[in-house]
Amino acid sequence: MPPLDAVRRLSAALSNLALLRAEFAAVELAQARAQLLRWFALVLCAALLAAVGLMSLGALLVYLLWPLLGAWAFLVPAAAAGLAAALLARRLRREIAEAPPLLAETLRELGRDRDALCAASGEQASEPRR
Repeated sequence: MPPLDAVRRLSAALSNLALLRAEFAAVELAQARAQLLRWFALVLCAALLAAVGLMSLGALLVYLLWPLLGAWAFLVPAAAAGLAAALLARRLRREIAEAPPLLAETLRELGRDRDALCAASGEQASEPRR
């Protein structure tokens, strides 16, 4: 086998590998976009629910509690809406903190590719710079 054929086969294999990894990265980016849109929808729903809850329940409670508490009747619905908003915000922060880093699987696969190529050539793989 002439050396030129080996170089062609190696370059074809490397380009196929790069294309596969790029497709993998595109899938991961699409998943990240979907997750971001879901979080955005959660934030909008939480804000909408907090506003509706504050207005409707607040108005009702103020109306019912005004003879007993007077101006203090405004505190009850405000505290309930604030608690609900805080719970939703805590859930959102927890989901964002637990989410994997962007392109984590792609980077892991690229590391495996590097290790495999280095093992095939007899070299030691070095750790990537961060």
